[in-house]
Amino acid sequence: MSVDKSKANIVVKTCGVRTVDAAIAATEAGADIIGVIFAASGRQLELDRAQEIAKAIRQTRTSDDTVLSASAIHQEIDPTASASEYFQACTSRILNSTRPLLAGVFQNQSLDHILHIARMVPLDLVQLHGMEPVDMAEKIPVPVIKVFHVDDQFSLENSDLFTTFQHSIVLLDTKVAGTDQQGGRGVSFDWTLARKLADLGVPFLMAGGLTPENVAKAVEVGGAWGVDVSSGIETNKVKDVAKIRAFINNAKGV
Repeated sequence: MSVDKSKANIVVKTCGVRTVDAAIAATEAGADIIGVIFAASGRQLELDRAQEIAKAIRQTRTSDDTVLSASAIHQEIDPTASASEYFQACTSRILNSTRPLLAGVFQNQSLDHILHIARMVPLDLVQLHGMEPVDMAEKIPVPVIKVFHVDDQFSLENSDLFTTFQHSIVLLDTKVAGTDQQGGRGVSFDWTLARKLADLGVPFLMAGGLTPENVAKAVEVGGAWGVDVSSGIETNKVKDVAKIRAFINNAKGV
Protein backbone atom coordinates (compact mmCIF):
# COMPACT_ATOMS: atom_id res chain seq x y z
CA MET A 1 0.00 0.00 0.00
CA SER A 2 1.55 3.28 -1.09
CA VAL A 3 0.99 6.62 0.58
CA ASP A 4 -2.14 8.35 -0.72
CA LYS A 5 -0.82 11.83 -1.48
CA SER A 6 -1.59 13.96 -4.50
CA LYS A 7 1.28 15.79 -6.14
CA ALA A 8 -0.15 19.16 -5.15
CA ASN A 9 0.28 18.11 -1.52
CA ILE A 10 3.92 17.06 -1.82
CA VAL A 11 5.81 18.44 1.18
CA VAL A 12 8.80 20.61 0.31
CA LYS A 13 11.68 21.30 2.67
CA THR A 14 14.12 24.00 1.62
CA CYS A 15 17.32 23.43 3.56
CA GLY A 16 20.49 25.37 4.23
CA VAL A 17 18.64 28.68 4.41
CA ARG A 18 20.93 31.38 5.81
CA THR A 19 19.05 34.66 5.41
CA VAL A 20 15.69 36.13 6.30
CA ASP A 21 15.16 37.07 2.66
CA ALA A 22 15.64 33.46 1.51
CA ALA A 23 13.33 32.21 4.28
CA ILE A 24 10.60 34.65 3.29
CA ALA A 25 11.03 33.78 -0.40
CA ALA A 26 10.64 30.09 0.42
CA THR A 27 7.60 30.84 2.59
CA GLU A 28 5.92 32.88 -0.14
CA ALA A 29 6.68 30.18 -2.72
CA GLY A 30 4.93 27.54 -0.62
CA ALA A 31 7.67 25.72 1.31
CA ASP A 32 6.35 23.53 4.13
CA ILE A 33 9.59 23.18 6.11
CA ILE A 34 12.60 25.49 6.20
CA GLY A 35 15.88 23.99 7.32
CA VAL A 36 18.73 25.82 9.02
CA ILE A 37 22.03 24.04 9.56
CA PHE A 38 23.90 23.91 12.85
CA ALA A 39 26.26 21.11 11.79
CA ALA A 40 29.76 21.86 10.48
CA SER A 41 29.11 23.06 6.93
CA GLY A 42 29.57 25.99 4.61
CA ARG A 43 25.89 26.67 5.33
CA GLN A 44 26.28 26.55 9.12
CA LEU A 45 24.26 29.24 10.86
CA GLU A 46 24.92 31.23 14.01
CA LEU A 47 22.28 31.21 16.72
CA ASP A 48 21.36 34.89 16.37
CA ARG A 49 20.79 34.55 12.61
CA ALA A 50 18.61 31.50 13.17
CA GLN A 51 16.57 33.44 15.70
CA GLU A 52 16.00 36.20 13.13
CA ILE A 53 14.77 33.62 10.62
CA ALA A 54 12.51 31.98 13.20
CA LYS A 55 10.97 35.34 14.09
CA ALA A 56 10.38 36.20 10.42
CA ILE A 57 8.71 32.85 9.73
CA ARG A 58 6.46 33.09 12.76
CA GLN A 59 5.30 36.55 11.74
CA THR A 60 3.79 35.00 8.61
CA ARG A 61 1.34 32.87 10.61
CA THR A 62 -2.40 33.50 10.29
CA SER A 63 -3.53 31.55 13.36
CA ASP A 64 -2.37 30.66 16.85
CA ASP A 65 1.13 29.21 16.91
CA THR A 66 1.30 25.87 18.70
CA VAL A 67 4.55 24.34 19.91
CA LEU A 68 4.89 20.81 18.56
CA SER A 69 5.41 18.14 21.22
CA ALA A 70 6.81 14.81 20.07
CA SER A 71 5.56 12.98 23.14
CA ALA A 72 2.04 14.37 22.75
CA ILE A 73 1.96 13.32 19.09
CA HIS A 74 3.24 9.82 19.84
CA GLN A 75 0.88 9.28 22.77
CA GLU A 76 -2.10 9.80 20.48
CA ILE A 77 -1.00 6.93 18.23
CA ASP A 78 -2.15 3.38 18.86
CA PRO A 79 0.85 1.50 20.35
CA THR A 80 0.04 -1.46 18.09
CA ALA A 81 0.21 0.69 14.94
CA SER A 82 2.22 -0.58 12.01
CA ALA A 83 5.13 1.45 10.63
CA SER A 84 2.95 2.93 7.91
CA GLU A 85 0.18 3.80 10.37
CA TYR A 86 2.65 5.31 12.85
CA PHE A 87 4.52 7.53 10.39
CA GLN A 88 1.33 8.58 8.58
CA ALA A 89 -0.15 9.64 11.93
CA CYS A 90 3.00 11.58 12.83
CA THR A 91 3.24 13.44 9.54
CA SER A 92 -0.45 14.34 9.46
CA ARG A 93 -0.21 15.86 12.94
CA ILE A 94 3.05 17.71 12.28
CA LEU A 95 2.19 19.25 8.92
CA ASN A 96 -0.87 21.09 10.17
CA SER A 97 0.36 24.67 10.33
CA THR A 98 -0.41 27.88 8.49
CA ARG A 99 3.30 28.70 8.21
CA PRO A 100 6.43 26.73 7.34
CA LEU A 101 7.99 24.76 10.17
CA LEU A 102 11.58 25.53 11.12
CA ALA A 103 13.92 22.53 11.31
CA GLY A 104 17.40 22.64 12.76
CA VAL A 105 19.89 20.24 11.18
CA PHE A 106 22.51 18.58 13.38
CA GLN A 107 25.12 15.94 12.66
CA ASN A 108 26.82 13.86 15.36
CA GLN A 109 26.54 16.65 17.93
CA SER A 110 25.86 16.34 21.64
CA LEU A 111 22.33 16.04 22.97
CA ASP A 112 22.93 19.01 25.29
CA HIS A 113 23.92 21.20 22.33
CA ILE A 114 20.89 20.12 20.32
CA LEU A 115 18.49 20.78 23.20
CA HIS A 116 20.05 24.21 23.84
CA ILE A 117 19.71 25.31 20.22
CA ALA A 118 16.19 23.90 19.89
CA ARG A 119 15.10 25.88 22.94
CA MET A 120 16.88 29.14 22.12
CA VAL A 121 15.86 29.53 18.46
CA PRO A 122 13.19 28.02 19.02
CA LEU A 123 12.91 25.13 16.56
CA ASP A 124 9.75 23.32 15.48
CA LEU A 125 11.67 20.22 14.36
CA VAL A 126 15.12 18.72 14.89
CA GLN A 127 16.84 16.85 12.07
CA LEU A 128 19.48 14.28 13.01
CA HIS A 129 21.62 13.94 9.90
CA GLY A 130 24.54 11.88 11.13
CA MET A 131 25.09 8.50 12.74
CA GLU A 132 23.05 9.29 15.83
CA PRO A 133 21.25 6.29 17.34
CA VAL A 134 17.58 6.30 16.42
CA ASP A 135 16.55 6.26 20.08
CA MET A 136 18.21 9.66 20.61
CA ALA A 137 14.95 11.14 19.34
CA GLU A 138 13.23 10.00 22.54
CA LYS A 139 15.19 12.64 24.47
CA ILE A 140 14.28 15.55 22.17
CA PRO A 141 11.00 17.34 22.97
CA VAL A 142 10.11 18.43 19.42
CA PRO A 143 9.48 15.98 16.55
CA VAL A 144 12.61 14.55 14.97
CA ILE A 145 13.46 14.01 11.31
CA LYS A 146 15.93 11.10 11.21
CA VAL A 147 18.13 10.58 8.18
CA PHE A 148 18.90 7.17 6.71
CA HIS A 149 21.83 7.31 4.29
CA VAL A 150 21.29 5.39 1.07
CA ASP A 151 23.89 3.79 -1.17
CA ASP A 152 23.94 0.72 -3.40
CA GLN A 153 24.19 -1.55 -0.34
CA PHE A 154 21.24 0.00 1.49
CA SER A 155 18.29 -2.21 2.30
CA LEU A 156 15.21 -1.50 4.37
CA GLU A 157 15.51 -4.89 6.03
CA ASN A 158 19.04 -4.26 7.30
CA SER A 159 18.52 -0.62 8.33
CA ASP A 160 17.39 0.45 11.79
CA LEU A 161 14.52 2.44 10.31
CA PHE A 162 11.93 0.23 11.99
CA THR A 163 13.77 -0.56 15.23
CA THR A 164 12.21 2.25 17.25
CA PHE A 165 9.30 4.61 16.71
CA GLN A 166 10.67 7.66 18.50
CA HIS A 167 11.54 9.75 15.45
CA SER A 168 8.55 11.23 13.63
CA ILE A 169 9.70 11.71 10.03
CA VAL A 170 11.97 9.55 7.88
CA LEU A 171 14.48 11.19 5.52
CA LEU A 172 16.33 9.26 2.82
CA ASP A 173 19.51 10.96 1.61
CA THR A 174 22.52 9.90 -0.39
CA LYS A 175 25.44 8.33 1.44
CA VAL A 176 28.54 10.03 0.04
CA ALA A 177 31.70 7.94 0.25
CA GLY A 178 34.94 9.38 1.59
CA THR A 179 33.53 12.05 3.89
CA ASP A 180 31.93 12.34 7.32
CA GLN A 181 29.91 15.37 6.21
CA GLN A 182 26.74 14.11 4.61
CA GLY A 183 23.95 16.11 2.96
CA GLY A 184 23.88 19.18 0.75
CA ARG A 185 26.40 17.75 -1.69
CA GLY A 186 24.18 17.47 -4.77
CA VAL A 187 24.55 13.71 -5.20
CA SER A 188 21.55 11.50 -6.02
CA PHE A 189 20.82 7.91 -5.10
CA ASP A 190 18.79 5.28 -6.94
CA TRP A 191 15.21 6.52 -6.55
CA THR A 192 13.78 3.04 -7.07
CA LEU A 193 15.16 2.18 -3.61
CA ALA A 194 12.89 4.87 -2.18
CA ARG A 195 9.92 3.40 -4.01
CA LYS A 196 10.26 0.25 -1.88
CA LEU A 197 9.55 2.31 1.24
CA ALA A 198 6.68 4.15 -0.46
CA ASP A 199 5.13 0.82 -1.40
CA LEU A 200 5.07 -0.09 2.29
CA GLY A 201 2.89 2.96 2.90
CA VAL A 202 5.54 4.85 4.89
CA PRO A 203 5.68 8.61 4.20
CA PHE A 204 9.21 9.99 3.90
CA LEU A 205 11.27 12.91 2.71
CA MET A 206 13.74 12.29 -0.12
CA ALA A 207 16.93 14.30 -0.62
CA GLY A 208 20.11 14.12 -2.64
CA GLY A 209 20.86 15.87 -5.92
CA LEU A 210 17.35 17.25 -6.40
CA THR A 211 16.89 20.26 -8.67
CA PRO A 212 14.00 22.16 -10.27
CA GLU A 213 14.66 20.10 -13.41
CA ASN A 214 14.51 16.61 -11.88
CA VAL A 215 12.28 16.91 -8.81
CA ALA A 216 9.04 15.97 -10.60
CA LYS A 217 10.65 12.81 -11.95
CA ALA A 218 12.11 12.01 -8.53
CA VAL A 219 8.68 12.22 -6.94
CA GLU A 220 7.18 10.05 -9.67
CA VAL A 221 9.84 7.34 -9.45
CA GLY A 222 10.51 7.42 -5.70
CA GLY A 223 6.95 7.89 -4.50
CA ALA A 224 8.09 10.32 -1.81
CA TRP A 225 5.72 12.09 0.58
CA GLY A 226 8.09 15.05 0.45
CA VAL A 227 11.37 16.33 -0.97
CA ASP A 228 14.32 18.10 0.62
CA VAL A 229 16.61 20.43 -1.32
CA SER A 230 19.63 22.61 -0.60
CA SER A 231 22.31 22.91 -3.29
CA GLY A 232 19.70 22.45 -6.03
CA ILE A 233 18.21 25.88 -5.29
CA GLU A 234 21.51 27.75 -5.17
CA THR A 235 23.57 29.75 -7.63
CA ASN A 236 27.22 30.16 -6.64
CA LYS A 237 26.37 28.67 -3.22
CA VAL A 238 23.73 31.32 -2.51
CA LYS A 239 20.00 30.61 -2.36
CA ASP A 240 18.42 31.68 -5.64
CA VAL A 241 14.83 32.96 -5.37
CA ALA A 242 13.95 31.95 -8.93
CA LYS A 243 15.23 28.40 -8.32
CA ILE A 244 13.34 28.20 -5.02
CA ARG A 245 10.10 29.08 -6.77
CA ALA A 246 10.75 26.75 -9.69
CA PHE A 247 11.63 23.84 -7.43
CA ILE A 248 8.52 24.20 -5.28
CA ASN A 249 6.25 24.69 -8.29
CA ASN A 250 7.68 21.66 -10.07
CA ALA A 251 7.55 19.49 -6.96
CA LYS A 252 3.92 20.36 -6.30
CA GLY A 253 2.95 20.38 -9.98
CA VAL A 254 1.78 23.99 -9.84
